Order: sequence, then structure tokens, then C-alpha cells
Amino acid sequence: MLKRILSGAGLAALVALSACVETGAPETCAPRMSDIQAIGSHNSYKLAIPPDELEILAARSPKWGAALDYAHIPIFEQLELGMRQIELDVYYDPEGGRYTDPLLPRMVGAAVSTIAHDAPGFKVMHVQDVDARSSCILFVQCLAEIQAWSTLRPDHAPILILINAKQDKIDLPGSVDPLSFDAAAFDALDAEIRSIFSVNHVLTPDDVRGESETLRDAVLSDGWPALEDSWGKIFFALDERPEVVETYRRGASSLQGHAMFVNSSGPAAADAAYFTMNEPIEQGELIAERVAQGFIVRTRADADTVEARTGDRTRLDAALASGAQYISTDYYKPRREWSDYAAALPGGETLRTSPHSTCAIP
Repeated sequence: MLKRILSGAGLAALVALSACVETGAPETCAPRMSDIQAIGSHNSYKLAIPPDELEILAARSPKWGAALDYAHIPIFEQLELGMRQIELDVYYDPEGGRYTDPLLPRMVGAAVSTIAHDAPGFKVMHVQDVDARSSCILFVQCLAEIQAWSTLRPDHAPILILINAKQDKIDLPGSVDPLSFDAAAFDALDAEIRSIFSVNHVLTPDDVRGESETLRDAVLSDGWPALEDSWGKIFFALDERPEVVETYRRGASSLQGHAMFVNSSGPAAADAAYFTMNEPIEQGELIAERVAQGFIVRTRADADTVEARTGDRTRLDAALASGAQYISTDYYKPRREWSDYAAALPGGETLRTSPHSTCAIP
């Protein structure tokens, strides 16, 4: 029997499933991972920038000051609330200590350094020297928190962990230049993922491709794995521009042997399985098309604190209607001094059938 953690019974989905079975087409009613819709969080690790630092930042760039004024509760608590997509920004730091003394906190005499900052390994933060506070500064710490929650809740819906490989310099005198992500860096990143999650816990491109020639062929012909086989699974996607994705491939056109899926360049690419499409108003029809083809899509319900400040649900409603399987937000809880805006599925459920899916989730 299919199992999941939901806040409601999903009666409408059960009725739809029964109707489908009664029409004699049960093959269309074995839901797959691509048939779901869930809410997730954006920059899931991010802690608040203190007011004195935010004031300095806003004086230099009012746009940045407004856009970065948000924060998240610990990832474990987000998962308990029903978030099923987590986003982590990673910086390459093989020797350790590269990001120990961030500039903006130093300007106000604040100390943010911990033993973890000095340890070798990928660091998780939003913008070096500016927005550097994280609830889990080490990548493996973030992963261990997710792994611990998943072990306690083994019947959870598939969780997407979105990865951004941060390597851009910032225009701020005295800031640290990140190390570039080359093949060795991505080898190390895949290795850190595998150091926390067992092969049975993580769904990889190899698992989805199976015996097909390419990942795209597998998705279009067989689809993503059956949902019944996917409860408790974690899967990763590298959300990066094409040239970074090309470096991550390391010559593997369908990501053979790799830990992560990628934001593919298009539906004709050999590695096409997952897409980041963050503009649901402008891209709504295209998102729906990709979902109908069987691809998994992540979009955003809000950005840069705009919706939370205004209470505008237009983007959220477009994201829900698009059918995107994962919808990211900074506001699973409202910031009430601004508005009552919060992103959630109808009825407050953790999971529902994606509006453009052909098979209802029981």
C-alpha cells in the first residue's frame, strides 16, 4: 500500500483513483514521482542578517537590503512542517578556513566563526562576506540533518535537494573570492553526498536511466520511478547555468555514475529529467508542457521578499496552477508585520496530485 505523511486524507484523489480503476485503465493510475506537487524552501539554511549589518548593506544597495531580509528555521523543523524541497548553496573549501571571517560581520565587530568554518569541506551560505550566516555551515552537517529526519520519517514523499555551486566574486573591497568548481570539486561534492546517504536512500540518474540509452529516453518512455517505490527517497539536482553543468558532467552525457541530476539545457538533451523554471507567471504554459512530458520542474512562489511585503498571491497561484512538482518559498510561515502571505498547498496538505498529472495520488 502506498504510504505518505499528509495533513489530510486526500478524498478527492481517492475518488479520482477509484474512477480511473473502474474505467479499466489501471495502467494510467500507478502514480509516479512526477505526479506530485509539494512546497519547499528557498535558501533553506539562511539565518537572518542582524539589523546593524542590514543597515550597512541597505545603504550600499537598497535593493539588496530589502531582498536579503528573510531567514529560515532549522532544516529539520522545516521538514517537520512539510517542506519537501530543500535548497543549499555550496562553496568549495577543500583546505578549510577560507570563509572564517566574513567581512560584513567584521565591520560591526560581530564574530560568526565556528570550528566548522575551519574544517575542510564544502561550506553552505548565501553570499560570502555579506550573507554568510547558516544554520549548518558545513554541507555534510546540512545533509546529516536531512538524513536524520528522513530516517525518523521513512514514509515521507520524495525530497528534492537543490544545489547551487557558488563561485561568483562580489563587488565589495576586501571580500573573499570563491574557488572555482572544476571536475575535482564536483568529484568531492558527489563524494560528500555519498558519505551521508546510503545507495538505497538516494535516487540517482543511474537509477532513473536503468537500461535506457539516455536519461531523457528513460523519462519519456518509462517515466520517473513509481511513487510506491519512492517513499523515503532523497534526490539531488544541480541548479546551474549550462557551462557549470557541463563541468559537472565530466564527460558523462547522461550523468552516468553521478550523484545529482542537473538543470538540463532543454527537453532534447540527453540528461533531460529535471528543470528549474523560476518564473511561473511568464513560464506557466511551458512548465505545464514539461510536466505533461514527464519531467520534474521546480519553480518559485515568491522572490526577494516582494510577495511577503505586499501580500500578492499572483505568483504563488501561477506556480500552483503550472503543475510544477516542487514550489519553493521563503514564507511557509507569514511575516505578519508585513502581511499574511504564506505559500501552501490548498487545504494545507503536505502533498497533492500535480494539477496537470494524469494519475491521482491515493
